[in-house]
Amino acid sequence: MPANKALKLAGRIERARLSDSVYETLLEAILSGRLASGTIVSEVSLAKQLDVSRTPVHDALRQLAKDGLVEQRAGRRAVIATFSKEDVYDIFEMRKLLETEAARRAATRIDRTTLANLRAVADDLASDRKAAHWMTKWIDFDEQFHDAIAKAAGSQRLWQDIVRYRLLHRGFNKMSTNVDSLQQALAEHIGILDALEKRDPEAAASAMLTHVSEWQAYFVNHFPR
Repeated sequence: MPANKALKLAGRIERARLSDSVYETLLEAILSGRLASGTIVSEVSLAKQLDVSRTPVHDALRQLAKDGLVEQRAGRRAVIATFSKEDVYDIFEMRKLLETEAARRAATRIDRTTLANLRAVADDLASDRKAAHWMTKWIDFDEQFHDAIAKAAGSQRLWQDIVRYRLLHRGFNKMSTNVDSLQQALAEHIGILDALEKRDPEAAASAMLTHVSEWQAYFVNHFPR
């Protein structure tokens, strides 16, 4: 790949990462109520507050609009939309449909090396819940775990839709979980891994459905407003 094209690609990757970071920051503010329903937001003002350019703010607001958290009308500033427990419930309903099917497909497609890597991290997390930075390691593992299954399903569209809902999930995760509550999630991940290692599509789908359903109930009950 020519150097100039490689640099352009790196620039797009960095931009995407920064946009995701801004998205998560704004999502957390919306979910916590710090950005209340009806609040008018300015790209310029947000960019100054977050010390970034307008581009990642614009991209983040556009994604939040797609997710129904921001309303954008032609010629007007963005407005924070109403977000309720019912919306949280619906997000997890979509995750059930998407990720259950992904797990079913991945059971016969995911490679052994990927499974071995996921198992090693899961075992490490399970071995010492009092380790420093356990939460950081968990967040990284959770993303790696669900992304690996989504990619192994063999559908680019399915993977992209799962990524969208996973962005929303990260906001919930940061607000309402701790090391103790996530021990259940870790056990559920290990159960899904067991089914994937056995190449059992229905067991993998069932384990994923149980996992997402449990956290649907948890986040609905812990919704801050």
